[in-house]
Amino acid sequence: MLWSAAGPAAAPSLADNEAEQPSTSGRAPPPPPPAPQGPGPLRQLSRRLLKQLANLKLALAELAVIGALSAVGTVIKQGEPYAYYAENYPEEGQKVLGFLTGRIIWALQWDHIYTADYFLLLLGLLGASLAACTYTNQLPAVKVAQRWRFKGDATSLARLQVSAQLPNAALRDVAQALVAKKYQVFVKDGQLYGFKGLAGKLGPIGVHASMLLCMLGFAVGALGAFNGSAMIPEGGNMVVASALRSASPLAWFPSGAETVMRCDDFRIEYRPDGSVKQFYSDITVTDLDGKQLAAKTISVNAPLRFGGVTAYQTDWSMSGLQLRVEGSPGVPEGVIIQLPMASLKGGSDKLYATFLPAEDPSQAPPGTTPRGISILARDLQTVTFYDSRGEFAGVRRLGSGKAMEVEGLRITPEAIVASTGLELKADPGVPLVYAGFGGMCITTVVSYLSHSQVWAAQAGNGVLVGGTTNRAKIFFEQELGEILEAVPELPAAPELVGGAAEQQQQQAGATRQ
Repeated sequence: MLWSAAGPAAAPSLADNEAEQPSTSGRAPPPPPPAPQGPGPLRQLSRRLLKQLANLKLALAELAVIGALSAVGTVIKQGEPYAYYAENYPEEGQKVLGFLTGRIIWALQWDHIYTADYFLLLLGLLGASLAACTYTNQLPAVKVAQRWRFKGDATSLARLQVSAQLPNAALRDVAQALVAKKYQVFVKDGQLYGFKGLAGKLGPIGVHASMLLCMLGFAVGALGAFNGSAMIPEGGNMVVASALRSASPLAWFPSGAETVMRCDDFRIEYRPDGSVKQFYSDITVTDLDGKQLAAKTISVNAPLRFGGVTAYQTDWSMSGLQLRVEGSPGVPEGVIIQLPMASLKGGSDKLYATFLPAEDPSQAPPGTTPRGISILARDLQTVTFYDSRGEFAGVRRLGSGKAMEVEGLRITPEAIVASTGLELKADPGVPLVYAGFGGMCITTVVSYLSHSQVWAAQAGNGVLVGGTTNRAKIFFEQELGEILEAVPELPAAPELVGGAAEQQQQQAGATRQ
């Protein structure tokens, strides 16, 4: 009689024998079941594609190309008009690097390389490689690590990274020692499996997911962002949408675009030596009906954020000069007038100028320049006067109340009306990039956690123990040694033959030493 796990197998019956006889009714026997079919062509193609995308060499090549293109974008100034590149990278004469010209930069989209079609395509390809690697390599490894696998034979335990034999020990004591070291322990039929640090297996998956989130945020920003700049004079305002330019046709306006931004005040803080220390602008944001939505004093590195739009303090200019004039036939005495100012020189060394006529221009002879006074300013503190012949007349500090007599006129400068220069950005991908970067910092640390596994089996009066880890192997060996030392030694078995038990106990003591 045959035995199985369910009990003795039943003897064949007569009906079974009859069922096995060939049919004589003339009917054809039923067709055999169809053979199992392998994966279809589409499934085979998807597996082959996943295998190719998960290739490490391909991912490294993608990273190398993206890094090289990013270096190009760092060296070549981005977002400038074609005239800038034509002037700085001329077609004739000595070329940059022997070949680089403005026409090549424009044709290769190196003027906006981070939003170029091929750069975004490379990011998508890298993202596909990361996703394929996660799906084909890392997720299966985590699933394997989650399974409870018991090892009971001495051969498999001896092949592990660390193995030992504890004579006169109980499996339950080994389990308690492992639990004390924060291991999760499972015991079944005299066998033990314990592990800790499973998060270390999940860490690389988190790193890949964070990188994908960063690249998604970059792509969303490249396709859906708005940028712009504005120069708002003190007391002036503008509609935010009028200053924004979309990065692509797929971009959508943020809610902050339908607002009005007003500059209430602009001022410059100077150091004792006269150099600029900081720029400040008092900005108020209202809706189209005039209801205030936000207000802040912004400065360099302290922007204003509202409705998905960020306003940065980046520049400034002079829009007008306020002064009092005495002795001019067309200007009432005691009245503050404002003259427009024009920029003569930009950049960090700014220079602005205005002109005050000393006589009625309509009374000047035809073809002659009317007589007047030129007033120049480099900052918001002082102005310099020149007479009609271009000769230096003097310098006055704004708001000091001291008048300057030039060309028969008595002039008292009061203040310069400044304009604040703002850089406006609306990037919907920024939260995704920040979240991805934060997740990458955390998961990178988590991925360095060791995933340690320990197996044990009761073998007579002793216990066979073995373990392995993927990181910090020396530390794991020390930790497992401490665990085994914490396992109490049980009393030896009673003597059955004179002297035999004593000899066995001595051998056990030598083994522990």
